[in-house]
Amino acid sequence: MKISFPTNDRKTIAKRTGRCKEFVIYNLVDSKIVDISYHENNHEHHDHGHGHGDGGGHGHHDHKKGEGEHNHDEMGELLKGVDVLVVGRVGKFMKKTLEGFGIRYQLTKKLKIQEVVDEFLEGID
Repeated sequence: MKISFPTNDRKTIAKRTGRCKEFVIYNLVDSKIVDISYHENNHEHHDHGHGHGDGGGHGHHDHKKGEGEHNHDEMGELLKGVDVLVVGRVGKFMKKTLEGFGIRYQLTKKLKIQEVVDEFLEGID
């Protein structure tokens, strides 16, 4: 089973999934961690209010008012093969992307990644 978390410090779950520094992916087999990998979130580096030629953004992406929704497809590609993405919350556009890529997500109130990983390990027989 592969589980992923958005993170900024490799220890805690980032509050903003779309703006996290990276995603950590744990590969769990037979109640053991067999691999941990980190993948940079390129979506985080897109313009978030810095403006590129149109006078500035609105704090998330550069869109003209009414231009339409933004997407997180690059994150969907990055998370392909992940069984579940564990997040503190998920926005409507991220939810749509995850569903489109067939990636299940699970909400948690826990902050520490290791606590959630331990719970998954206990549930694997």
